[in-house]
Amino acid sequence: MYIKQIYTDCLSQASYYIESKNESVIIDPIRDIDYYDHLLNKRNSKLKYVLETHFHADFISGHIELSNKYSCPIVFGPNANTDFKSLCLNDGDTVNVGDVYIKVIHTPGHTLESVCYLLFDKNGNQHSLYTGDTLFIGDIGRPDLAIDNKISIYDLSSMLYDSLYGKILKLDEKIIIYPAHGPGTQCGKSLSKEIFSTLKKQKETNYALKFNNKDDFIESITNNIPKAPEYFKDSALLNKNGYKKQKELFKKSSKSLKANEIIDFVEQKINIVDTRETTDFSRGHIINSINIPLCGRFAITAANLFKLKDSLVIICDEGKEDESIVRLSRVGFENVMGYYNKNVKIPDFDRYLRKLPSKKGSKIHEVYDYDIIDVRMSSEHDNNSVKNSINVPLYELNDSIHIFDKNKKYALHCRSGYRSSVASSILLKNNINNVLNISDGMIGIEKNKKVIFN
Repeated sequence: MYIKQIYTDCLSQASYYIESKNESVIIDPIRDIDYYDHLLNKRNSKLKYVLETHFHADFISGHIELSNKYSCPIVFGPNANTDFKSLCLNDGDTVNVGDVYIKVIHTPGHTLESVCYLLFDKNGNQHSLYTGDTLFIGDIGRPDLAIDNKISIYDLSSMLYDSLYGKILKLDEKIIIYPAHGPGTQCGKSLSKEIFSTLKKQKETNYALKFNNKDDFIESITNNIPKAPEYFKDSALLNKNGYKKQKELFKKSSKSLKANEIIDFVEQKINIVDTRETTDFSRGHIINSINIPLCGRFAITAANLFKLKDSLVIICDEGKEDESIVRLSRVGFENVMGYYNKNVKIPDFDRYLRKLPSKKGSKIHEVYDYDIIDVRMSSEHDNNSVKNSINVPLYELNDSIHIFDKNKKYALHCRSGYRSSVASSILLKNNINNVLNISDGMIGIEKNKKVIFN
């Protein structure tokens, strides 16, 4: 038996490859399937099933791509009615892979169709549990992401309690817990940095597994639950109903644009996403472009700022075109109109270029006449913040533009400079022009002995 966790850091997502006697299954794959192709070919294995734990809301699965290529069934649990051919199994059903087998455990709560997959070794012993978004390391999945709007968060929370306490906690404590996400996902609240554990350890450390009654459990997990990103429902529906093939996307999106075409898109107010590093963006960028560097959680950030149906144009470093398109497709963007990868210097079009002033955190005391805007999450701000700074989390910025005065000066910071560069570009696009980016964020500010902290 061979098991491999395949972790995609930019999505905080884990998929799994399980193999026995040259037969394999893949659990919760991402949309671009090249890595799985490579693994299957390398190990000379036949893909027997693609197993889905639920309709993912934060990324697009590769289930359809793999099923079409390898002519294997897509497996869901109960209540998963899809617009494409799939195999819905019931609680307790099993699938065989070589000399091991996998049992379906229906665990509604995160969503109605959520399941966990329990792997038994060749001796019939419980080995590992693939929990999807039902159970994370240190946390559990949020109970407000069902596609069906008729079911309440409290009903789902009640189901989640029954799934955890009535089914999962009764399994062998020695089993390994393999979740679908690690820290950084918006599908939970406070995940551990670990991306796998044991059931025994989770019983000891996971707050959600320590309640004595259902009412306290429901109150805890529904208290202060953050608003779900708007793109979640659209992504879940794409996973349920189907999506465009990667080849079709690339045919449409892999178009090298000329400078005059970029200018036309500016005039048409098409969303322009600049994927270059923050320093390059600061030195010079096309007006109205939003800086979302490719180096971080690029696709997740884009999905929180734009609608999946929006048309996008990409500005990128040469050689980063395909990666930009692929990563956007992972969350459901299918309308990339092309890319521009030349130096952002457009002769005779100077009025379409601008700079973003920046300053190190060690110098933030020099901008005494600026309002300090902290674009980190509220929890980060509450933990440690610059005195009198105003907290406007990045993903709430578009809805909070009205609080900014065009006549004031604003210095923006986050932890490292990534989110504040995104936020600064959003303000510039909205004609809030007196903007300064703290390029090294709180990391640099905390070294400044002249700054007073709350």
